[in-house]
Amino acid sequence: MIVRKIKPESSRDALKIIKTTGCDAYVYNKLAEKMLESVIVVDDIDNRAANILKQDALSCGADAVISSGVSKFEAGKSRAVICATLSQAKKLAFKLKEQPFGLKELSFKIKEINKEQDKRIILCRNKKIKLHGKTPVMGIINLSPDSFFGNGIKETSAAVKAAQDMEENGADIIDVGAESTRPGSEPVPVKEEISRITKFLKVFLKKTGLPVSVDTYKPEVAKAAMEEGAHIINDIYALQYDRSKMAEVAAKYSAGVILMHMKGTPSTMQKNIKYKDVISDIFNFLHERADFALQNGIKKESIILDPGIGFGKTVEDNLLIIKKLAEFKSLNYPLLIGISNKSFLAKVAGVSELPERIIPSITASAFAAVNGADIIRVHNVKETVLSLKVVDALRRI
Repeated sequence: MIVRKIKPESSRDALKIIKTTGCDAYVYNKLAEKMLESVIVVDDIDNRAANILKQDALSCGADAVISSGVSKFEAGKSRAVICATLSQAKKLAFKLKEQPFGLKELSFKIKEINKEQDKRIILCRNKKIKLHGKTPVMGIINLSPDSFFGNGIKETSAAVKAAQDMEENGADIIDVGAESTRPGSEPVPVKEEISRITKFLKVFLKKTGLPVSVDTYKPEVAKAAMEEGAHIINDIYALQYDRSKMAEVAAKYSAGVILMHMKGTPSTMQKNIKYKDVISDIFNFLHERADFALQNGIKKESIILDPGIGFGKTVEDNLLIIKKLAEFKSLNYPLLIGISNKSFLAKVAGVSELPERIIPSITASAFAAVNGADIIRVHNVKETVLSLKVVDALRRI
């Protein structure tokens, strides 16, 4: 007798394991659900609801960890942690749908976060980005002279050539920006930003079939880029900079939208960094901004979320986000990660020169892809594409 412990990573993986036993086919799916664990954190749950949740969870063979204040019948809200298999979670969701104190909403959310979305498509104007079978790579083109990665590209022809090289090396999306957002950076005048970006778009869009993203938080710049034919708005302020004007632009042009988390502004974000719970805080922010986008006419299929590595985070925060990235998958939106060559990697790896950050960047990007990143945003396209080919092959097995 030989005994080993295994951990299925998906329903597909669980089914493969079950089939090796030679059991009857009619029990495949039922047994697969019993093999998959589901740990769900519920914040701000009414204590009355938490009490009911605990009892219903136990009745399904699962469990719920709740605040000691609940058993003392204290009023207010708290956190609950549900521990269940996928099968038990489904049973629990069914029981909760008729319960009061917000448990009907919890029932719906348990069902949603346990859905596996293997085949998704991002809609961005007349382009579609497929998220199954391959991890798309977004190549970064900096038109800002004070970019942290080199000195940016001043000449339009050189920038277009760099973007073409990225496409040849396997980039799936090109992201162009004309204002640095490195820590301590200063804003670029709107007219200058528009001029830099539109000059690039006028030339490059005639030479490519790739979707092009514009890295800006200014609605005037986004509008000008959309008029030139850009497809995605990459907004570090997550539609907050100018109230709802950016959302109006995105909705009008049916653009894809990347909503990023940032604490403060580029000039202040690395000062006095504090979170109550970095993962929960970012999760709640992205949830709220996605809802805002939907309420302002942006399609769900056009929304991409970015936890904002390096934007108002400590080294430990950045590492924790990458490690816990799978938790953001329950938001049910594609996740973009921009790790490329950032300073926290230099600190972790103990290197100083910019070229020495390439290997740490590729390593972190591959780890992020394994943990659930749908799109990887990088400077070093060729090396990242080669790395992700191996990651994607492993995920398909």
